[in-house]
Amino acid sequence: MPLEQAREYLARVLPWDDKNFVGVHYTFQGEGYDKPRWSGSAARDLDGAMRSLAYILKRSDTRDIYACLSTQIEAHEKTSPKGYKYFNAIRSQKNAVALKSLFLDLDAKGQSNDSYNDLTEATDALCKFLSESGMPRPTMVVGSGGGMHVYWLLNRALTPDEWRPLAYALAEATKRHGLKCDTQCTIDSARVLRIPDTLNCKSEPKRSVSFLGSRLDFDYAIERITKALEPYKVAVPVAVSGPVLDQSVFPKRQAILGESELSSGIEPSAPPPVHINDAARECAFIRETIADGGLTNSQPLWNLTTLLATFTDDPRNDTHRMSRGHPDYTKEKTDEFFDRKDREQKEKGLGWPSCSTISASGARQCAACPHFQKNKTPYHFIPRREAPAQSSQAFVPSGLQATTSFGAGTQSSGTLSTVLPVGPNPAGPAINDLPDGYMRDARGIISLLVQDEAGTQKFPVTDYRMDDPWLQVSPRALHFTTVTDRGKSQQITIHLEHVGSMEMRRILQDQGLMLPVGPKATENVTRFFVSWIKKLQETKDSVSSSPFGWHVRQGIGKLEGFVYGGKLWTPAGDTLAAAPDTVLARHYAPTGDEQSWVDACRLITSQGRPELEAIVASAFGAPLVRFTGQPGVLMSAFSKASGIGKSTSLKIAQAVWGDPVKAVQSLSDTQNAVMNKLGEIRSLPLYWDELKTEDDTKKFVNITFQTTQGKEKARMSRSVTQREPGSWQTLLVSASNDSLLDYVIGRTNMTTAGIYRVFEYSMDPPAAGAPGQIEPSDASLIVARLNDNYGQVGLKYAQFLGQNHATIEKEVGDFLKAFSKSVGATADERFWTALIACVCMGAKYANQLGVATFNEDALKSFMVSVLGKMRSVRVEQPVDMDVAENISNVIAQYLNAMRSRHTLITNRVHIVKGKPQPGTIKVVSDASRLDGIYVHLGQEDKVLRISSISLSEWLREKGYSRHIFTEALKKEFGVKSVRGRIGSGTSHAGATEYLLEIQLAGHPLLDFIDEA
Repeated sequence: MPLEQAREYLARVLPWDDKNFVGVHYTFQGEGYDKPRWSGSAARDLDGAMRSLAYILKRSDTRDIYACLSTQIEAHEKTSPKGYKYFNAIRSQKNAVALKSLFLDLDAKGQSNDSYNDLTEATDALCKFLSESGMPRPTMVVGSGGGMHVYWLLNRALTPDEWRPLAYALAEATKRHGLKCDTQCTIDSARVLRIPDTLNCKSEPKRSVSFLGSRLDFDYAIERITKALEPYKVAVPVAVSGPVLDQSVFPKRQAILGESELSSGIEPSAPPPVHINDAARECAFIRETIADGGLTNSQPLWNLTTLLATFTDDPRNDTHRMSRGHPDYTKEKTDEFFDRKDREQKEKGLGWPSCSTISASGARQCAACPHFQKNKTPYHFIPRREAPAQSSQAFVPSGLQATTSFGAGTQSSGTLSTVLPVGPNPAGPAINDLPDGYMRDARGIISLLVQDEAGTQKFPVTDYRMDDPWLQVSPRALHFTTVTDRGKSQQITIHLEHVGSMEMRRILQDQGLMLPVGPKATENVTRFFVSWIKKLQETKDSVSSSPFGWHVRQGIGKLEGFVYGGKLWTPAGDTLAAAPDTVLARHYAPTGDEQSWVDACRLITSQGRPELEAIVASAFGAPLVRFTGQPGVLMSAFSKASGIGKSTSLKIAQAVWGDPVKAVQSLSDTQNAVMNKLGEIRSLPLYWDELKTEDDTKKFVNITFQTTQGKEKARMSRSVTQREPGSWQTLLVSASNDSLLDYVIGRTNMTTAGIYRVFEYSMDPPAAGAPGQIEPSDASLIVARLNDNYGQVGLKYAQFLGQNHATIEKEVGDFLKAFSKSVGATADERFWTALIACVCMGAKYANQLGVATFNEDALKSFMVSVLGKMRSVRVEQPVDMDVAENISNVIAQYLNAMRSRHTLITNRVHIVKGKPQPGTIKVVSDASRLDGIYVHLGQEDKVLRISSISLSEWLREKGYSRHIFTEALKKEFGVKSVRGRIGSGTSHAGATEYLLEIQLAGHPLLDFIDEA
C-alpha cells in the first residue's frame, strides 16, 4: 500500500476531529529562488490529508514535507484556477487547538555540540535517558534523515494549556539527564516534524524519512505520563491568547503566521531598557553567557540572548558580548541575526523571555536559581528605585512568619514583631486605601512592612500591582486593577465569600493573577485581602450592582442613564456601576483602542452593501429598542453561499460592545444560559453565528420564541427564595445558511405571530468589480485586531446615550411614527417597524459620533424593500386563521386524508332527534372499503359532519392548534358542536359522540360536495 507509513503516522500522532485543521507543510524550490519557500495544505480528515500529501509529493519542486503536530482552528480558504476550493494551512501557537503527543528531536549529524555523531550513539543516549528518567518506551520513533524524532502518543487530545506543563517537564528531564535534543522543539505547540515516506532534502544525498523499529500498538494514558514527569515539573509561562478569526469574505493569507517557532513562552510588551550587567547580577545564565561569550549555547539559547539584548541600553554590542565566544561566531552573521530579532521584537510586540522558556531551551543555570519557581522573566528581578515610605509603628498579629515565597525583596526568619504602616501613597490614589502595615511602591506592588532587629523588612503580597480597589454589593465582591498579559491593565474580581477559601487561588489565577507558591503565601494574601476589605469599608462607598444597558431609578421609575464600562452614564455625569456577573463583565469590558474598530467598520461601509451595514448598525440600534415599546426583535440574514461577509459583519457588530469571539452566542449554550445572559446585558445586542444545519436552525427558533418575550422564566435562587427574573429590550441578530421562516411557521402554523417576530432577508455575493473590495488577507488582518480591541466604540456610544437619553427617546419615537405612517404599517407589523427604526437611527447616531459612515438613505431603502418582501411572505403562508382560504386549505387536507377509508356520503344527513323514516337516508358512495366513519357528507342538503375526536387527533399530528382552528371554523363558517351519531339513519351509524357540523350552502370556497 503506497504511503502506508505516512497514513499510520498521521492517523496516530494527530488529534483528528471534524472541525479543526491539520496542516501538511512543505518547502519548494522555485526557479530563481535563493532559498526554498514554505507552503502548506490543510485538511479536516485523514483522507484529505493523504490526498494533500500525495499531491505535494507529485510536484517536481517539492523538497521537505512536515506535519504540524497540533490541530489549528483556522486555515486559509482558496480557489484554484479551475474553481476548486481548498485550504492553505496556517500554523501558529496562538491558533493551536489540541495535541496528542509529546516529542523529542535528536540530531545525529555530528556537526555541533548539540548533535550525536550517528544514529547508534543517539539511540544509546535515548536508552540511557529512558532508564534514568523513568519515562516509558516511546510509542514510535521516526528516522528523520538527520537524526530521530521520538514520540509518546497519548490516549486523548490535550488542549495547549493541558499539554504545555507536560512538554516543559519533558524538556526539563532531558536537561537533567544530559540528553542532547532541541528542547525548543519539545515545548513548541505548533511544531512541524517530518512525515514518514518522504525525503530529507537538506542532506546530500537525500535521505528517506521512515519509522525506526517497531511501534507500540497502544497510546499512553495521560496519568501514566504525568506520573513519570512529576519529578521534572517546572513553572510554565502563561500562554497569550491569539486571534481566532471566522472565515468569511476576507480570508487570511499564508504569510501571516503569528508567533514564530523560536518565540514560545516570550512575554509580550517591552519594558524600559536596562543595563545588561544589572540583569547579569540576578540571572546566572546571562552572567555566564557574558563571561564565556556564549561558548556552549545552542541555537535556541542564542535566539533568546539576542532577543534579551534588544531590551538593553546597548543592544547590538550586548548581542556581540553574548555571542563572540561561540565557535561559529562571525560579526556579519551576528549583526544579521540581531537585526532580524530587533525587527521581530518591534513588529510582534515581544517581551522578555520567561525563565521557564530559558530553562526549557537548555539553560542549566536555572535549576539552582532562587528566582526560577516564581515563573517570571529576568527583568522582574533587576533592582529598581522605589518610592520612599513614611513609617509609624503598629502591632503585628502573633504567628505571622516571614516566608521565602513572597518573591523579590529582603527576607528574614523568625517571628515578626513590629509592622510599619505608611501614610498616603504618592504613587497611588489620593486617598490611602491600604490597611496599616502595608505600602505600595512606584510600580504598584503592595508589600507588608516589618521591623525587627535587622531593621525594616519588606515582603510583597504578590508580584503584581494592585490599585484602584472598590467594593461591590449584590453580590459582594472586591475589585482592583492589575497588569497581566502584554502589559495591559485588567480588572480582577473576587467575591468576598471566596476570600480565604480553597477556591481563592484558582479564581485569581484564572484571571491571570498568579499567587506566590505555598500555603503560607496564600495565608498572607488572605490576611491582606481581609484587612484591605475592612479598610475599604471604612473609607469608600460600596458600589451597587447593575446590569448593562438602561438604568431606571428604583422607587420612582425614572430613566436615569445607561450602564456600560463599569459606569452609569447620565446627563449629570457618571458614577461607578458594577456588573453582577463577573464573567460577562470581562467579556464586555472595553479593551484596546477605538481606531481598530473604525478601520474594520470601513471595510463594510466602503462596499456599498446595505445588507451588511444593517448587521453592523444593529449594534447601535439595540439600545434603542426600549424607545419603541417592544421587548425583543429578531433580524435574520441568511445565505447558502460562503464568503458573503455576514460572519465578518456580525463580528464587527459584536466588537462594538464586547469580545467578538467569547460574547457571540453558540447553540451549545442552554436556553437558561441565554435567558440569564439577556437578563444581564439587557439593552446590548445578542448575536448568533454559524447556524448551518437543520437541527441548528430548529434549536435557535425554539430559543427565539422565549427571547422575544423580553423576560426570563421565574426561578428560585440558591437560598430557595424567588429570584428576580431578568428582563430585556434589545435586538437579536442571527447569521445562517438557511431561512428561519419555514421553521418559525412550523412552530406557529395556526397564527402569524411567529412571522411577525422575525425580520429576515437573504444575501447575495458582491458583484464582480464592486466597490470597496481590497486584498482579502489585508482585510482579514484588520478584522483580526478586533480580538484585542473591542468595546471602546460601545463605551463612547454609552456615554452619548446616557447623556442624551431624553432627546434620543423623542427622536426614535418620531422616526418610528413617521416611518410607520409612510409605509402604511398595521398593528401586527409593529415588530418589523420597530426593528427598522432602531437600525436606521442606530446608523444615524454612529455617523453622528464619527465612528462610522453608514449610507443612511441606502440603508433605509433596503429595509423598506425587505419589509415589502416580508409582507409577501406573510400573505403567501397559510397560517392565518382569520383568512377563510387558509381555513379551507386545512379542511381540504383533512377531508383528503379521510376520503378513501373514513368518509360516508349520503343523499342527506339526518340532523334532528329520533330515527329517520326508513329509506329516507340513502348511501351514495362505495361503503365496502370503509374502516371507521369520521366524515359524513350530505349531497342534497350540503351538510358536513366531522368526528371531533378524529379531527383533534389529526390536527395534533400535523402540529395545528385544535382550539385556534375550531374557533376559526365557528367564526368563518358558523360551525357548531353537536352530539349525535355519525352516519345516522344508515347501517353504518356509530355511537353518540361530539360532532362538528357545517352548513356548506352559500360557501363557494368549500365546494366539498363537488370534489367528493
